[in-house]
Amino acid sequence: MKYILILYLCSFTTEPQCFQEQIVNQNFENYYDCITQGYVHSHNYLKMYDPQDVIEQKLAIKFTCKEMSTPT
Repeated sequence: MKYILILYLCSFTTEPQCFQEQIVNQNFENYYDCITQGYVHSHNYLKMYDPQDVIEQKLAIKFTCKEMSTPT
């Protein structure tokens, strides 16, 4: 089974709200590879934002690894 990594940009100023989704253009051979790369991609994605915006909007990245159906 292959996996895809999906990142969500979320704000935690009041109620948690996720408002942007990004699918990483890479397939992973197993869950372990996907989830560990999730932390790397999350870090890099968050670094693209201005630190002041991150602080004021309390931005964070949530991510998940979804199984992909492969043709048999």
